[in-house]
Amino acid sequence: MKKSVIFLIAVIYLVSIVVVTFFGLQVSMDQFQVYMTSINITTYSQLVNENKYLIVDYDETEGYTSVFIEYDYGPSNATYPDRVNFTLVDNTYIDDNGETHYYAEVSPNGEVVFYSPKTVKLFINTTDGSKLTDSVIIICN
Repeated sequence: MKKSVIFLIAVIYLVSIVVVTFFGLQVSMDQFQVYMTSINITTYSQLVNENKYLIVDYDETEGYTSVFIEYDYGPSNATYPDRVNFTLVDNTYIDDNGETHYYAEVSPNGEVVFYSPKTVKLFINTTDGSKLTDSVIIICN
Protein backbone atom coordinates (compact mmCIF):
# COMPACT_ATOMS: atom_id res chain seq x y z
CA MET A 1 0.00 0.00 0.00
CA LYS A 2 2.82 2.41 0.77
CA LYS A 3 4.47 1.78 -2.60
CA SER A 4 1.28 2.69 -4.48
CA VAL A 5 0.93 6.01 -2.59
CA ILE A 6 4.53 6.93 -3.31
CA PHE A 7 4.06 5.93 -6.95
CA LEU A 8 0.87 8.03 -7.21
CA ILE A 9 2.63 11.09 -5.71
CA ALA A 10 5.52 10.66 -8.17
CA VAL A 11 3.12 10.42 -11.13
CA ILE A 12 1.23 13.56 -10.04
CA TYR A 13 4.54 15.38 -9.56
CA LEU A 14 5.76 14.43 -13.05
CA VAL A 15 2.44 15.31 -14.67
CA SER A 16 2.45 18.71 -12.98
CA ILE A 17 5.99 19.38 -14.27
CA VAL A 18 4.90 18.48 -17.80
CA VAL A 19 1.74 20.65 -17.58
CA VAL A 20 3.62 23.69 -16.21
CA THR A 21 6.37 23.27 -18.80
CA PHE A 22 3.89 22.93 -21.65
CA PHE A 23 1.51 25.74 -20.67
CA GLY A 24 4.03 27.86 -18.81
CA LEU A 25 3.44 30.32 -16.07
CA GLN A 26 2.43 33.58 -17.68
CA VAL A 27 2.77 36.55 -15.38
CA SER A 28 0.40 39.38 -16.15
CA MET A 29 2.12 42.77 -16.08
CA ASP A 30 -1.12 44.31 -14.77
CA GLN A 31 -0.37 42.58 -11.49
CA PHE A 32 2.65 44.82 -11.13
CA GLN A 33 1.14 48.07 -12.42
CA VAL A 34 2.32 51.20 -10.64
CA TYR A 35 -0.55 53.68 -10.64
CA MET A 36 -0.07 57.43 -10.77
CA THR A 37 -0.49 59.01 -7.35
CA SER A 38 -0.39 62.63 -8.52
CA ILE A 39 -0.98 64.66 -11.65
CA ASN A 40 -0.29 68.36 -11.91
CA ILE A 41 -0.74 70.73 -14.86
CA THR A 42 2.43 72.80 -15.09
CA THR A 43 1.41 75.11 -17.94
CA TYR A 44 -0.21 78.12 -16.25
CA SER A 45 0.45 81.83 -15.69
CA GLN A 46 -1.20 82.49 -12.34
CA LEU A 47 -2.48 80.62 -9.32
CA VAL A 48 -5.45 82.35 -7.65
CA ASN A 49 -7.34 80.69 -4.79
CA GLU A 50 -5.99 77.30 -5.84
CA ASN A 51 -7.27 77.82 -9.42
CA LYS A 52 -4.71 77.76 -12.22
CA TYR A 53 -5.04 80.35 -14.97
CA LEU A 54 -3.29 80.45 -18.32
CA ILE A 55 -3.50 83.63 -20.40
CA VAL A 56 -2.75 83.45 -24.14
CA ASP A 57 -3.08 86.04 -26.89
CA TYR A 58 -5.25 85.32 -29.91
CA ASP A 59 -3.38 85.67 -33.21
CA GLU A 60 -5.79 87.46 -35.55
CA THR A 61 -3.40 87.28 -38.52
CA GLU A 62 -3.23 83.46 -38.31
CA GLY A 63 -6.88 83.06 -37.36
CA TYR A 64 -6.08 80.73 -34.48
CA THR A 65 -3.84 80.34 -31.44
CA SER A 66 -2.50 77.13 -29.97
CA VAL A 67 -0.84 76.17 -26.70
CA PHE A 68 0.46 72.84 -25.39
CA ILE A 69 -0.59 71.82 -21.89
CA GLU A 70 2.19 70.09 -20.00
CA TYR A 71 1.87 68.11 -16.80
CA ASP A 72 3.90 66.32 -14.15
CA TYR A 73 2.94 63.03 -12.58
CA GLY A 74 4.13 60.89 -9.77
CA PRO A 75 5.66 58.51 -9.05
CA SER A 76 8.31 58.66 -11.77
CA ASN A 77 8.04 54.91 -12.31
CA ALA A 78 4.30 54.93 -13.05
CA THR A 79 3.51 52.18 -15.52
CA TYR A 80 1.33 54.25 -17.86
CA PRO A 81 2.15 57.96 -17.45
CA ASP A 82 0.68 58.78 -20.85
CA ARG A 83 -2.77 57.39 -20.07
CA VAL A 84 -4.51 60.73 -19.66
CA ASN A 85 -7.53 62.43 -21.18
CA PHE A 86 -7.77 66.14 -21.94
CA THR A 87 -11.27 67.64 -21.90
CA LEU A 88 -12.49 71.20 -22.54
CA VAL A 89 -15.56 72.77 -20.95
CA ASP A 90 -17.47 75.75 -22.39
CA ASN A 91 -15.74 75.41 -25.76
CA THR A 92 -18.80 75.28 -28.05
CA TYR A 93 -21.77 77.38 -29.05
CA ILE A 94 -24.90 76.68 -31.08
CA ASP A 95 -25.79 79.12 -33.84
CA ASP A 96 -29.28 80.21 -34.95
CA ASN A 97 -29.52 77.21 -37.29
CA GLY A 98 -28.87 74.76 -34.43
CA GLU A 99 -25.34 73.89 -35.59
CA THR A 100 -22.56 73.41 -33.05
CA HIS A 101 -19.37 75.43 -33.48
CA TYR A 102 -16.13 75.29 -31.51
CA TYR A 103 -14.32 78.17 -29.86
CA ALA A 104 -11.48 75.78 -29.02
CA GLU A 105 -10.52 72.12 -29.33
CA VAL A 106 -7.97 69.94 -27.55
CA SER A 107 -5.98 67.11 -29.11
CA PRO A 108 -5.05 63.86 -27.33
CA ASN A 109 -1.48 65.16 -26.82
CA GLY A 110 -2.67 68.29 -24.96
CA GLU A 111 -2.58 70.94 -27.69
CA VAL A 112 -5.41 73.44 -27.26
CA VAL A 113 -6.32 75.35 -30.43
CA PHE A 114 -8.45 78.51 -30.15
CA TYR A 115 -10.45 79.60 -33.19
CA SER A 116 -11.66 82.76 -31.48
CA PRO A 117 -10.99 84.59 -28.22
CA LYS A 118 -12.78 82.80 -25.39
CA THR A 119 -12.29 81.48 -21.86
CA VAL A 120 -12.45 77.70 -21.44
CA LYS A 121 -11.63 75.25 -18.68
CA LEU A 122 -9.39 72.29 -19.40
CA PHE A 123 -9.38 69.10 -17.33
CA ILE A 124 -6.75 66.39 -17.39
CA ASN A 125 -7.84 62.99 -16.06
CA THR A 126 -5.78 59.85 -15.58
CA THR A 127 -7.10 56.70 -17.26
CA ASP A 128 -4.67 54.22 -15.71
CA GLY A 129 -7.15 53.39 -12.94
CA SER A 130 -5.95 55.96 -10.40
CA LYS A 131 -8.80 58.42 -11.22
CA LEU A 132 -6.81 61.63 -10.66
CA THR A 133 -7.65 65.01 -12.14
CA ASP A 134 -6.34 68.57 -12.42
CA SER A 135 -7.62 71.63 -14.26
CA VAL A 136 -6.62 75.01 -15.67
CA ILE A 137 -8.74 77.95 -16.85
CA ILE A 138 -7.41 79.21 -20.19
CA ILE A 139 -8.16 82.81 -21.12
CA CYS A 140 -7.61 83.61 -24.78
CA ASN A 141 -7.66 87.40 -25.35
